[in-house]
Amino acid sequence: MRHLWYSIVLLFLTLSVSAQPESWYLSLSMGGCLPIGSFANANPSNAENGFATRGFALNLDATYPLNAHWGIKGMVMLNSNPVDRNGMGTLMENRMKKQVSFTETERPSLTFSVNPWMSNSIIFGPVYSFNFDKFALDFQLMTGMHVAYLPNQHLIFSNLNNDWDYQQRNTNPVHISLDLLAGTAVRFPINDKVQLKVAVDYQTSRVKNSYEELRMNYQGTTYTLDHLGSGSNTVSSNVVIGTVGFVFYL
Repeated sequence: MRHLWYSIVLLFLTLSVSAQPESWYLSLSMGGCLPIGSFANANPSNAENGFATRGFALNLDATYPLNAHWGIKGMVMLNSNPVDRNGMGTLMENRMKKQVSFTETERPSLTFSVNPWMSNSIIFGPVYSFNFDKFALDFQLMTGMHVAYLPNQHLIFSNLNNDWDYQQRNTNPVHISLDLLAGTAVRFPINDKVQLKVAVDYQTSRVKNSYEELRMNYQGTTYTLDHLGSGSNTVSSNVVIGTVGFVFYL
């Protein structure tokens, strides 16, 4: 292991000594965020599905070239994916039916709310570029921190006599995990300081979603609280991100 670290340090020292770096450059891009795999699956029979639909992505990155091909990039990302309400609502309703009796005639007493999946990422890693006369082709492999803001799903069933309520809600609005990204981009020069960039990236992380089930028993102006159950599931947040933006050389 010690020899491995020595080799890595030597590699970076060699790059630094032999580098003929260009200027730093910044990039601002936006586009679509397409969920794939179980993150997009809306089948309510599996609690590890994400019920995510096509959303929006915004990326801000900075790259420092080490030489003609290698560079180091840091990126801040924002992703937002709406939730398939029918799939997630059915999942929570099926879970509720194991705790309380429910008939279709009581459906007006059922309330469901949910927010989009949202996440912020701070990642960094190496970039390898092929520089041609008319364009540049980049390949990047990055890792860092993924901060997921869960959909804050909330299901409420109000008893017809208004003497108790059932509630099911998630208990961890934020989850932090490891983020991995691999992608490629094409840069087209507009002038000496500005380029047009088209990028496609694959991003993956794992998000823990915890929930609890409660029954609130009303007694006049007061109530007692019964904890009916709790649990958690892990959702694989896998997305393909396509963006278009501009590169600005400093």
